[in-house]
Amino acid sequence: MRKNLPLTALRSFEAVARLKSISSAADELKVTRPAVSKQVSLLEASLEISLLVRAGNAISLTPSGKELFDGLQRAFDIMASTVEGVSAGSRQGNRLRILVCRDFASSWLAAHVGAFLVENAGVALEITSENNGDLRLDENFDFRIFYGMPGQFASSGLIETQLCKWVDIPVCTPSFAHQYFDGTRKPCEAPFLIDANYDIWDEWCSYSGFDPGGLRKHTTVFNETTLCLSVATTGGGLTLGDSFLTLPAIISGDLISPFPFGLVSSQSYSIYTHASDRPSRVARRFEAWLKGAIHSYEANVIRALEVRDIKVIARD
Repeated sequence: MRKNLPLTALRSFEAVARLKSISSAADELKVTRPAVSKQVSLLEASLEISLLVRAGNAISLTPSGKELFDGLQRAFDIMASTVEGVSAGSRQGNRLRILVCRDFASSWLAAHVGAFLVENAGVALEITSENNGDLRLDENFDFRIFYGMPGQFASSGLIETQLCKWVDIPVCTPSFAHQYFDGTRKPCEAPFLIDANYDIWDEWCSYSGFDPGGLRKHTTVFNETTLCLSVATTGGGLTLGDSFLTLPAIISGDLISPFPFGLVSSQSYSIYTHASDRPSRVARRFEAWLKGAIHSYEANVIRALEVRDIKVIARD
């Protein structure tokens, strides 16, 4: 059993021995000079040895005092570094670094993460958007959120947890639909806005049974779905909208679906973590909030599509 240590007396002695002055030790410890002298005297009496040699105002250490001082310095150094480590760990525990594909970051996470921050005052998030699939494995992130086929990033060594699939819906402005899809033109003659990383128009036509009348004749290619949606809302063309990203514009009426079919994606949004990481309490709260918020949003998507008589087609 560890013997009860007179920590106040030991701290007083360590300060006197280090500073070679009772007055300086008293100033550092923010106590009176007599209080420091008393603590050192009590320590000497307890150990039944002399620790200090006093010659006027000069102070030196006895051999026993030197041995005790050396040991105390090592012990206090360990204590200080341990306290700092615990404090730093606590501060770090309230910070989360999240790497997110740009489409998801700008069109969904940015619009919803405020709710998490309000519910978790004091938590600091660092959210970095990146091209989908650029995992930046040389950096330390608590979470990575990207889309892809199941197991697409298996070689990265990250653990994948699926968050959701989405529904791909052809969308455009009401005026664009009136201009190009009034029955006098073939759908394939309309300007199309396509994400170069995710072009499933032919799949959508196949599953829905929709006949576009031929190959697309006018196609503008972007490298992000959000760019396609931005141009679509200005009346610049027809695009396939990820239901997670385009739902606000559908609800507001800025975009409509001229062909009332939606196809469940073969890919999904997933959250990736390191197998070796032990998630902090804040990380667990964020993941639980994210899954709950997405589940609620999925329900809103289905309700919004049902109200607009958009049939959702599941893949075989």
